[in-house]
Amino acid sequence: MSNDAVDKNIINPLNSPDLEKVPEIFIRHLGTWKGEYIKTDTRGHFDRSFFGTFSIWIEGSHYRQVNNYEYSDGSRLQLNFQGEFENRILKLFSSSYSDFSAIAWDAGQEIICFRATKTQNNALITFVETMTLLAENHRVRSTQAFKDGVFDGISFIEEMRL
Repeated sequence: MSNDAVDKNIINPLNSPDLEKVPEIFIRHLGTWKGEYIKTDTRGHFDRSFFGTFSIWIEGSHYRQVNNYEYSDGSRLQLNFQGEFENRILKLFSSSYSDFSAIAWDAGQEIICFRATKTQNNALITFVETMTLLAENHRVRSTQAFKDGVFDGISFIEEMRL
C-alpha cells in the first residue's frame, strides 16, 4: 500500500474522525509509521528484530490499522486490524487472527495504553503496551508479553512517521 493512499484517506474530510467519540491522542497517531521491532527475552537479552510499517486510519468512530512486517530472511507478513471507539475506548479485532481482541485508551501525558490477547500455538498470548508520542512524527512503543500468564519478554520499537 502506498503512502499516497494513506495520506489521501487521512486528509479527505469525508473520512474525518468523530471528535466526540475519538480521543485526540489517537488522531495524532494517524498515518504511516516505520521502525525496527526489537524483542528481548525475560532477562532483557536480545531475541530477534524485524522492520515494520504501521498504517492507521480513522473514519467517524471506525479504526483501521495495517501492519506490514519484513524479516531478515526476506519473508513478509501483513496483519489487518479494525475497531470501533465506544465511550472513548478503542475496541479492536483482527481479520488476521480469529480470536484476537484488544482495547486501547488515552492514558494522558501523550501516552496510549493497549492490551491485547490472542491464541498462538495453543497458548494464550497477552500484550500490554504503551505508545508514547515524543514529537509530531516520532513515537516509541514498549510491550510486555505474557504466554499463558507467564512473563515472556519485552519488545520495543522507535518509529518515525513517513
